[in-house]
Amino acid sequence: MSSLLHVLYTYILIFFFTITLFAGGIGQKLPAFTMEDQNAKEVQSSSLRGKHVLLFLADRAGSKLTPNWTKVLEPKYRNKATFVAVANVASVPFFLKSFIRGKFQENYSYTVLMDWEGFLWDHFSCKNDVTTVVHIDPQGIAKYKISGNGTDKELSQLQSHLDATF
Repeated sequence: MSSLLHVLYTYILIFFFTITLFAGGIGQKLPAFTMEDQNAKEVQSSSLRGKHVLLFLADRAGSKLTPNWTKVLEPKYRNKATFVAVANVASVPFFLKSFIRGKFQENYSYTVLMDWEGFLWDHFSCKNDVTTVVHIDPQGIAKYKISGNGTDKELSQLQSHLDATF
């Protein structure tokens, strides 16, 4: 009977490990998508293949925290990874989309993908009110995800992963 319990326990551990590993898209290919940036220029996920990518996903509150991440990461990794900002604007009513796009044009000189459907937000199980950073490898596989305010501890965790990767 104890060997049966041991086998059962092993299967349960494998099951929970698998759920944890693949939660939030980690270990999976970046799904195919086409999104417009704030200037209505289309960007396809296929354009990100072949390079390391750091996705910075944020809702309105989380966008205020994104600079906590980028001001530290950009100088260190700008030659090793492509930085892609993604705004979760799924809650914006359709009649305000032009207005919101205009606000993004006014406020951001760099490209921000407009996730009107919440597609990537949902795929990566992002948290509200913080920034989520996802590392995508050159094969398009999501390798690491962290959500937070961009504290020293969070940055250290992400940098440890990136330093081991590059």
